[in-house]
Amino acid sequence: TLFQKQMLTSPVKTLRGFYDTFKMVMGCQRERNWLLSTAPHLTNWVPLAVPIDRWFIWPPPMKCPPAAFGPMGVYWVFFKFYDLLAKFSCPPSHIMGKNQLLRLFPQLDERIKYACVFYEGQHDDARTNLSIALTAAEHGAVIANHTEVTKLLRDSETSEEHAVDSSVITGAEIRCRISGESLKVRAKSVVMCGGPFTDWLREKEANDTKITPVVNGAAGTHVVLPGYLCPSETGMVDMATSDGRILFYLPWEGHTLVGTTDVKCSITDRPIPTEEEIDWILTETNNYLSPQCQVSRKDVMSAWSGIRPLAGDPHAAPGAPVSRDHVVSVNPNTKVVFVAGGKWTTYREMAEDAIDRLLETNPSLAASAGPCKTLSVDLLGAKGYDRNLAVSLAKKHGLSIEVGERLARCYGGRAVDVCHVFEEIPQYKAPIVQGYPYLLAEIPYACREQARTIEDILSRRTRLSYLNLDAAHRAIPVVAEVMADTLGWSESETKRQIEQAESFLDTFAGPEPAAALEDKSMSE
Repeated sequence: TLFQKQMLTSPVKTLRGFYDTFKMVMGCQRERNWLLSTAPHLTNWVPLAVPIDRWFIWPPPMKCPPAAFGPMGVYWVFFKFYDLLAKFSCPPSHIMGKNQLLRLFPQLDERIKYACVFYEGQHDDARTNLSIALTAAEHGAVIANHTEVTKLLRDSETSEEHAVDSSVITGAEIRCRISGESLKVRAKSVVMCGGPFTDWLREKEANDTKITPVVNGAAGTHVVLPGYLCPSETGMVDMATSDGRILFYLPWEGHTLVGTTDVKCSITDRPIPTEEEIDWILTETNNYLSPQCQVSRKDVMSAWSGIRPLAGDPHAAPGAPVSRDHVVSVNPNTKVVFVAGGKWTTYREMAEDAIDRLLETNPSLAASAGPCKTLSVDLLGAKGYDRNLAVSLAKKHGLSIEVGERLARCYGGRAVDVCHVFEEIPQYKAPIVQGYPYLLAEIPYACREQARTIEDILSRRTRLSYLNLDAAHRAIPVVAEVMADTLGWSESETKRQIEQAESFLDTFAGPEPAAALEDKSMSE
């Protein structure tokens, strides 16, 4: 930020932006360290190599002129500064020579001169998300899955007494998307956490009238390739792509995950990866791979797109900038607390800031509230986990080490509860689909944790849809049979669930383009 031309034309604004970015990075570092320590079964450090194949880069990476000299030592200085910001809590960044690099990462091309290596945190995002909800439930929160807000309720609609202020929102009407049942939920305060769909909720807040959008969608496309194209414990970052974006090349769940940073997009609950983005990723990937490891469209096992919200403050002064950090704001009329934006790493900080702001607007709640305790709360599964749990599970239950590692890293200390399922029903010790460490026993266990759709099992309770589209399709009838038996589905419900799962998988691409993309093109 400090080295861009805006520093000359708008120094005060640029310095303010630098301060905001610096504060965000420091928050990310603090929260990253906390998550790595409080959920060791879900997180790990991963070394990332930045391969250097030239001594000068132009156009400069990230549109930062000093980065043009990155290969001459600027990258090394930058990563050491990054270590400093983390208070050297992460493994130290370092330089790796060509010979050592190619022994560690033989898939790279011979022309690479050396690499700068730094470390980042990696986590199982789906299981982390679920663990947060289940941990909250263990501490008294009431959670509801597969529900949607259909209406926000005013004080006059939720209070049996005369409303003090009919504009204040004190509840919501929600509908179960599976049963179709609706109910009203009353509350003293309402927090709006809609992610990329926050503006839709804000329309509900405004009685379904049009509002000025403040959340912009940023789509990131990801491609999964075979695991043999990447070392099992080391990734790569390309900071010199053809259009200036950053490309990540990571080991993930026994496969190779390649993804890029955000591009602007429209907001939808079913984003579809475009062939243009997939082709761009493959082309950029091949720039650093050896001739024997060049990838093509047929190597793509799965590809998908995700949307991240970039939010502004709807109650800020006109012209306020869109933030890559999170935004917490209060509607002065409805008293609804609004939180959006941010990053996965700072989810806990976002929640703390939102509740702090809520308490400022509700003195009666503030009077009975104590200090935030989430920094001292371990996520579900941390208790009972140790670094040799996978070995213990494999020896005690006759599992392969791959399955033991999968159970230990996903469920932590709760992995033994999954094992109890196949001890009671031995046939559930079999895999859901051959070649992957997901057991049939995980399906009824997931149902105990409120899984209610085949889509949920394929995408979040396992990662089959994200790893191998073909394997996910083959798993549908298997998952359907076990869920039908566990939840007592009728034949018509089972059929409906299968159709919905197939429709969901149509938004993914494999060796061929996404089926939903082809359907969309035909309809247009």
